[in-house]
Amino acid sequence: MNILDKITGPWQKQWSIVWFICGAAALFWGYLHELNYFLPTEESINIGFETFKLAVALIGMLCVLALAFRKNISGNGLGITANIGEVIAQGRSGATGLMLTPLYNMFTHLYALRYWAKNEDGDGNMIPKQATGYVWLITIVFIAIALFLFPTINDHLQKYSFIEKDNDAALSFAGFAITWYQINIVAFVIAVTAQTTMILRYSFSWWLWIASNFIWLAVNLANHNLIFATQTIIYQINCIVGIYEWWKNSRNT
Repeated sequence: MNILDKITGPWQKQWSIVWFICGAAALFWGYLHELNYFLPTEESINIGFETFKLAVALIGMLCVLALAFRKNISGNGLGITANIGEVIAQGRSGATGLMLTPLYNMFTHLYALRYWAKNEDGDGNMIPKQATGYVWLITIVFIAIALFLFPTINDHLQKYSFIEKDNDAALSFAGFAITWYQINIVAFVIAVTAQTTMILRYSFSWWLWIASNFIWLAVNLANHNLIFATQTIIYQINCIVGIYEWWKNSRNT
């Protein structure tokens, strides 16, 4: 029995506790950083709002953990709760356009509550399924079309503070520069695709989440943002567990 068999089997409870504690510690570190705890300044900080964002992030962690282990009610129920919090946080920050993603995710979780309930095993866990070559093709085509059309769509959403257009380089390598705007577009499209395929019970959705996380990990490391880089690594570890758990339980479908 390998380590992933143990994590998704007899060690599931212990693993979940350790993973959550590590993730919560990283988030709390970021919370203190936002409050200027380590480098005090005279800047006015809305402690209540920052605490609210921390609570939403912690709920989000519980959500993705439950989803990795195929839990319908806790995974999608907490997902809806976290999405509502994200909508409030983005609206409170003035980024009304960025409310679209959690709104979309919230409706997909609502759909999943019923859809997953129709596809459960004897233990009440959702039964994932493997993607055919046709599903892979549709996914790749969707991502390509979305990447092509998104800049135009985003132009019409600028007044709602969606993804701000700029030419500031985020990463550069071998003479090629990638802007923050381009990274945001790619990450947004991949994340929406990952969310959709996950709700439809495809095990490969976790590979898309890994791709999205790698993008943000690279950006956070390049900008020496160790707090969010740490958080991304913790989420990435959960994705690996999710891949194995879903793949293992999709082989008979």
